[in-house]
Amino acid sequence: MSSTSKASSLNLDRVLNEQVDWRYKSFPAGPPIPIRAVRERGWSALGGEFMLPVMVLKDSALQHNIALMADFCSRRGVSLAPHGKTAMAPQLLQRQLDAGAWGVTAATMSQVRVWRAFGVERVILANELVEPASVRWVVEEMHRDKTFKFHCLVDSLPGVHLLESAVAAAGHEQRLEVLLELGFAGGRTGCRTPERAREVADAVAGSRHLALAGVEAFEGVMHAGGLAETMTAVDAFLTRMRATVLDLDGAGLFAGVSEVIVSAGGSAFLDRVVANLGEPWGLSRPVRLVLRSGCYLTHDAVHYEHLTPFGSRIPETGPLQEALEVWGAVLSRPEPGLALVGFGKRDVSYDLELPVPRFVRAAGEAPRPLRAEASITALNDQHAYMKIDEAEELRVGDLVGCGISHPCTAFDKWRLIPVVDDRYRVTDAILTYF
Repeated sequence: MSSTSKASSLNLDRVLNEQVDWRYKSFPAGPPIPIRAVRERGWSALGGEFMLPVMVLKDSALQHNIALMADFCSRRGVSLAPHGKTAMAPQLLQRQLDAGAWGVTAATMSQVRVWRAFGVERVILANELVEPASVRWVVEEMHRDKTFKFHCLVDSLPGVHLLESAVAAAGHEQRLEVLLELGFAGGRTGCRTPERAREVADAVAGSRHLALAGVEAFEGVMHAGGLAETMTAVDAFLTRMRATVLDLDGAGLFAGVSEVIVSAGGSAFLDRVVANLGEPWGLSRPVRLVLRSGCYLTHDAVHYEHLTPFGSRIPETGPLQEALEVWGAVLSRPEPGLALVGFGKRDVSYDLELPVPRFVRAAGEAPRPLRAEASITALNDQHAYMKIDEAEELRVGDLVGCGISHPCTAFDKWRLIPVVDDRYRVTDAILTYF
């Protein structure tokens, strides 16, 4: 099955015409300008025009990561529906679609509405859909635009019955295609046993308004001790997933669709997904394996740096690159070995690990790596406590640049993010929709 599709051209005019003004933190003061004109201003994110703190996206790293994932998927014949919740940025999704992404993944109906507002044609809601208002909206959207392709998940008989009733009440002309979700003990949603999976699949197949289009799972939250033990658990889970797909096809439960969608794969264990689910299937109809990775887009300094298969378990690809950096000014040196830096919980992710100090920039100098070991030990709302070696010459007013962990909770703190080249010259600005 081909991994790519014709790129969708999103309607980005409303983004590019958005005025950059006082509503967007960090951006220079002055007369408002549209986002499409940002590059022409010749700004430097670290040159004294921006009001720090500022989070930047490094364009070279974005290009590298998008191309790396696109090539990986193309070579292995799998499709990519990147998880849009990571950035919620139509401009970045357009880049991913241009590189061959098959669709986009959403976690909530609000996110689905964002993607539809910009013209995304294919959306997987990687979640159960049980609210009547959301079902009505989906049905109306599919009536309005016949090219809109939508899938959601089911994992219980009550969920199937609620979705069936809501689709019937909304008067949908065609069957709504759903994916059976598999789960594991202690995990999130998803059928825990083969027996429950078959029961739910039979209910979908026997309904009047739903069609079973495939099987979905998310292995990214599995944890079984160390990395090796976790990967063993992931392999066992994906083996069970493969057996379920074979069982459902053997029972004729995919009769209502032209291809079977098999979907898994975050940014941590996508190599195991391809290894376990990417082999030939021999089903009654073609299989499309869909990865839903999101954080690969920007990568990070800690969490995904440790878990990613790229450059480690898949050495031939080379590594991903960190695209996100947060910069703040040194506000105070109140004690030896301590610097207070001007960013905090309102500016950086901190749910998994704290930011990692990487660079320092003194006035009139280019950014350089920190000479000695440093660490962020705590965050307040707007302050970072940085422990430094006295060998590091760090003065009040110097700028400190940090890598972050978990991009999903970094993007949502910034409504507008400057894109910079490798010299920190601003080339674009990315608008987010959280």
